[in-house]
Amino acid sequence: MRPVERKLPFSYLLMGIIFLIIVIVLLAGIWINHANSASHAKENAERLRAMTESHMDNSFRMIDTGLKLYDNTYNQEMRDGFDIFMAEYLDAKGDPSLMDLPALKDRIGGMDIHLINDHCVIEHSSSPLEVGLDFSVIYPDFCQYLRNIWNSSGYYPDRVVMEWYTGALTKYGYMPSPDHRYIIELALRSESFAGERMDLQYSDVVEEVKAFNPYLEEVLLFQKQKRLMYNTSYVPTPEESEMLDYILWENRSTQVITDENAGKTVVWQVIDLRDPDYAADMSIFAKLTFDDAMLNREIDNIGILHGFAALLVIFSGGLIAVTVSRKLSRPIEKLVEDVNMIAEGDLDHSVRPSPSLELSNLSDSIQLMVDRLKAQIRQCDASEERFMELVQLLPQGVFETDLNGNITFANPTAFEVFGYSLQDFERGINIFDILAPGDHLLARARFGEILEGKKSQGSEYSGIRKDGSTFPIMVYSAARKDLGIVNGIRGTIVDITHLKKVEEEIRKMNAELEARVAQRTSELEFATREMEAFTYSVSHDLRGPLRAIDGFSHLLSESAGPCLDERQQHFINVIRHNVELMDSLIDGLLALSRMGRQELKREWISPEPMVREVMAEFLNQAPGRKIDVRIGSLPECYADPAMLRQVFTNLIGNAVKFTRKTENAQIDIGSLFRDEKTVYYVRDNGAGFDMKYANKLFMEFQRLHTQEEYEGSGIGLAIVDRIIRRHGGEIWAESEPGHGATFYFSLGEES
Repeated sequence: MRPVERKLPFSYLLMGIIFLIIVIVLLAGIWINHANSASHAKENAERLRAMTESHMDNSFRMIDTGLKLYDNTYNQEMRDGFDIFMAEYLDAKGDPSLMDLPALKDRIGGMDIHLINDHCVIEHSSSPLEVGLDFSVIYPDFCQYLRNIWNSSGYYPDRVVMEWYTGALTKYGYMPSPDHRYIIELALRSESFAGERMDLQYSDVVEEVKAFNPYLEEVLLFQKQKRLMYNTSYVPTPEESEMLDYILWENRSTQVITDENAGKTVVWQVIDLRDPDYAADMSIFAKLTFDDAMLNREIDNIGILHGFAALLVIFSGGLIAVTVSRKLSRPIEKLVEDVNMIAEGDLDHSVRPSPSLELSNLSDSIQLMVDRLKAQIRQCDASEERFMELVQLLPQGVFETDLNGNITFANPTAFEVFGYSLQDFERGINIFDILAPGDHLLARARFGEILEGKKSQGSEYSGIRKDGSTFPIMVYSAARKDLGIVNGIRGTIVDITHLKKVEEEIRKMNAELEARVAQRTSELEFATREMEAFTYSVSHDLRGPLRAIDGFSHLLSESAGPCLDERQQHFINVIRHNVELMDSLIDGLLALSRMGRQELKREWISPEPMVREVMAEFLNQAPGRKIDVRIGSLPECYADPAMLRQVFTNLIGNAVKFTRKTENAQIDIGSLFRDEKTVYYVRDNGAGFDMKYANKLFMEFQRLHTQEEYEGSGIGLAIVDRIIRRHGGEIWAESEPGHGATFYFSLGEES
């Protein structure tokens, strides 16, 4: 029995499909939206970072431009100071040791005076603390600036910057000495610097960017001296100091450092404010610390929000799937219920109409199918009834069995043949119970083969009737299937008692017929031998008188020749010619007789050398003739060499003879493949013959031309025919008068 497969209802499948479609589509949209939102958040953070850096760069440059204008307002005051100093320097003949620098400081308004030698070291100063300060160490670029102006003249202003030691705001100015031994540096300090310059605050810019960039956690502004602006007491950490050294002296560009563990990103932004007209480097190095953890929290919040949306979608998708699937599947369920009722056997059950066009058409088609099925069932019932009636009337026994050989059905003839009754059948009869014990092994083997699907041509057994008597039967059977599954065998049983009797009578008649045939064959062989002996005896006995006639006619012609007239001489010539013709006929008879007695010795040979040798012999006998000989392919054959040579000799001899009167004689010898065997042929373009006489060609002493036209005994083709027939082959000819003839022959296969 076929196992029952557990299948889901269509409504569940439909609900699952709708649910999956809704969930997949919406979850894909949510996931894409989540990915886009996270990407946009990151892009916005990067955009804010770029805007922050750009705003700080632009703002700091504007502030620096304003401070530069402010710083330049003190240039005239410093020029005046340089004029007073240079006058004193010239009076001292360029020897600073002769100058009272502290007194001179008071005269020029309190500006510190520094004399820097060619090693960039302050050699003389109004402030003893400054003496020995080496700019080549602390400010290498400033030292380079001094060397650039060393051999020039005039005033070189500088910016207001923090003084090296105290960090006080100081404006510097420079002028080479007339003897170019020193660079004179004046340092102007004013209490107004701090107040007036505070109108342009870098810290205001910092507050602005921190206000519009929530990810910006901290901003530190460093100057070239590694001092923190607005907090000179701040000491940079080792990491900050190392990064400032790297930016100042190795790579003056923006650097980004990300610490994923701390969730921070540090951007070292370089606002390069260097000006070749000033010695001071006013560049600002901003350390911007961004809070990446804040961005990650925002992205996580976006994910949580989309997660809640996904849960809502799943829940909503489930409700929609349930509602839609029930709406769509209910008409189908009704249709299935109706079909199940019909399948259970209630063919009169009507299919309920469906609301949709497609299902309504399907309902109509099912109802039409049911109506046709009912009609077919009625037809099948009628056919089965006729079949059962026929089975009941059959003279052969008809039976069916299960897989174990138990008979499940039998017609009346089967009961009658074996002598069983319906009550015996109801008690149970096995197919092997009605067979002789000696046939059980064979019957079980055939039974198994039929169940496996092998075909049976019928099996002969000895049947056992209920009374124990046996009789011969023939069983024809085949596998019985139900829905493609073998569940037993079905067959017929024929009582062949009468056939066996007929078979025995036929066997006896065949034995008698074989004995008669053997007797007739023996008599025929004896007659053949007698005939051949008679032929040989007659031929031998005729030769004596023929030789006497030929001899005496020859003596008569020799002795009385001069005395004989022309008519008498003609008679003697006719006698001698007929004697020769008679001798030729006797030779033919002897050859024909020997051909019947000669033993057939077949072997594989190639006909081509034999044909060329025979053809050469005939051409040598007719040296004056021109014959176009063509020898084609001649495959090997299985034949008696001597007899095959005789065949080609007679056929080629005829071709040479009957082309004697042809102007351009041609003889073709070859082969062709016809009906799966090799056929040899000899063709000429000689006299030919009328095909209505073709049946006489191969008969003894039959000629189609007169002796005067072409000589011959009429035995040659008869010998050829007998040789071919002894080889199990056949020979035939095709011709047309005046257009030559073709002789075909084949040889029997190897046996």
